[in-house]
Amino acid sequence: MSEKTDIVETLRKAQLFTDVADGTLERVAAISKLRDFDEGDVIYQFGDGAEEIYVLKSGRVRFTLGVGNRPESGHSIMTSRMVFGWAGLIDEARRRVATAVCLEPSTVVAIQGAQLLQILEKDTAAGFLVMRRIAAMVARNFMEIRTE
Repeated sequence: MSEKTDIVETLRKAQLFTDVADGTLERVAAISKLRDFDEGDVIYQFGDGAEEIYVLKSGRVRFTLGVGNRPESGHSIMTSRMVFGWAGLIDEARRRVATAVCLEPSTVVAIQGAQLLQILEKDTAAGFLVMRRIAAMVARNFMEIRTE
């Protein structure tokens, strides 16, 4: 299986991209790459620049959300097909609001955030669906912090 085909299949299974047309998934795959990490590797840290979003293909990643001056205020364990790194889609933010650390060897699909936004602007149905899901994911992350 080619890397592009592998990426399309991973995207198709990710909740963020469920029901997105195959042609759009192929355009997203064209701006994506597979990246492998070892246990303990930091994918990104609180405050880093945010150029990409990630779909976890395999492995487990601890996602620790920071709020204000508390970079260790809330966390989740990401598993296969989950999406993280949504700050890569926020034009004004472009800084990480969390830290992502691999708990075991992991493979992610790294998607260029600015290019993904361009694709979603052209396919407005997919854009609405994906951004609605991103908004729900962000809200869920902050609600989890609030209840801790």
